[in-house]
Amino acid sequence: MFDSGSTAMISQGNGNDPRQAGWRAFDVLPAAVCVVASTGEIRYANPALHALLGHPVPSLAGMRLTDLEVASGAAAASAKERQLRRRDGRCLWVAETATPIEGPDGTPLQLSVFTEIDEWRRRELELHNRLLMREALFDTLPVPVFVKDVRGQYADVNSAFERYTGLDRRDILQRTAFALMEPGSAKVHAAHDRRLLAGEAQSHYEEPVPVADGSLRMASLSKVSFRDSAGNIGGIVGVIHDLIDSQPNEARLEAILEQSPIGVSVSRRDDGRIIFVNTRFAELIGLPRERLVGSRARDYYLDNHQRERVLERLRAAGAVVNMEVQFKKADGSPFWTLFTVNQAIIQGVEVNLAWIYDYTERRNMEEALRDMASRDPLTGIYNRRSFMDLARQQLARAHRFHEPLAVFVLDVDHFKRINDSYGHATGDDALRMVAAGCQAILREYDLLGRLGGEEFVVVLPGATADETRVVAERVRRYLARMPIPGPDGRFHLTSSIGIAGLEGATDTLEKAIHRADLALYRAKHEGRNRVVVYEPGM
Repeated sequence: MFDSGSTAMISQGNGNDPRQAGWRAFDVLPAAVCVVASTGEIRYANPALHALLGHPVPSLAGMRLTDLEVASGAAAASAKERQLRRRDGRCLWVAETATPIEGPDGTPLQLSVFTEIDEWRRRELELHNRLLMREALFDTLPVPVFVKDVRGQYADVNSAFERYTGLDRRDILQRTAFALMEPGSAKVHAAHDRRLLAGEAQSHYEEPVPVADGSLRMASLSKVSFRDSAGNIGGIVGVIHDLIDSQPNEARLEAILEQSPIGVSVSRRDDGRIIFVNTRFAELIGLPRERLVGSRARDYYLDNHQRERVLERLRAAGAVVNMEVQFKKADGSPFWTLFTVNQAIIQGVEVNLAWIYDYTERRNMEEALRDMASRDPLTGIYNRRSFMDLARQQLARAHRFHEPLAVFVLDVDHFKRINDSYGHATGDDALRMVAAGCQAILREYDLLGRLGGEEFVVVLPGATADETRVVAERVRRYLARMPIPGPDGRFHLTSSIGIAGLEGATDTLEKAIHRADLALYRAKHEGRNRVVVYEPGM
């Protein structure tokens, strides 16, 4: 998250050390932040972390991070999550974003940002428990359900299947339909299975099946193929609907859908009209069920391009599984979902069965952590690591399309004098205004980063060194005219800029920045407050 040039503060104990000024920005952050040594000792913790853990400021400095961690408890969902203990003994889950940094003496440190996720973990556990409950419901469903593997052998059946057919599951598993019924009927079932395993998404047909009293009864069979985690067809799930007594089973199945913690909708494939939604789906959209039924599913997508992607996958594979899609509520506000759609036939009508799980809170948390890890806390522009990653992508694009690209490095002249004359707080304000001044001149797609201290770097895609000189001069003049508020009135600063253009197909970002640095040194040597373009021999 931060480069070595902005990691001056390594101890929270000596408030008079001027090197600590670089960390004062963390004191006002709402996010919990700490700096940890390789030994695990906390060198710095901001007030937000003290408040989160219920400790008085600055009592966390000098403690070990492992002393705060719960030694035994629920397993973390990932290495980025851990459980910490508050001073009052209560445990809470946090998500951690850790970034390696260097101390002023070159010692390795770690900058950690913690976000409380107790509520999210609780909801995740509730969802997990409900999913376990749904697995248990498989065996208690009132309709006969079976699962077959890719060889057409029964892999599982529920209790309703045993009661309906009069067969014990131990006699069914790892056997095909030919072992359970006469060859004529078995061939019909096997033919439908082969089409499903060959890629057909679903199958719906009527065929006599043997029942517990030894007779044959006409039944409606609905089958759908499913895919494993690798994307390969893993088998078939089938449901038997007794045509003589189907209505009670359907009513029970609808009651089960009503208890689902995940939004469920059924829409006709021919016109997209919704014919059923459960209560959870209506809650997510923010409309009564009677208003949702009859409306079109397309009306609730936030972005028509995402809807087209869903339809493309549905046409190609017959199903969409856990795709991140944005929907909109009745008031127009967006929310992220994990979206699953399968095609089916219900009472002879071709439909899309959709499940939506609200993913907004988790998605927002992940995006906030990613953005926090990529920004310089003082200026808000890209830190060194993120800038270098994005700049390398632009360099690769320039090489691929044979386009120009230029780099300039900017250094604030006599910045130490500003700190010495006006104080470090004013120096920090000046650096923030320099970053804002650069952004005011640069194009939206130019990259601006802070290399460290008072040194900034810019990449201009599509620009030659001569074109970049024009932009750099505008930046220099803008900064020179910009009034900086100080304790005793306003003052001005100047900057020196070195420029280097892309040289050949094998040039690297590091080499270009080095050449721009050499031009910057020439600008300093020639009197500062000027722009110099790199020339061979510098």
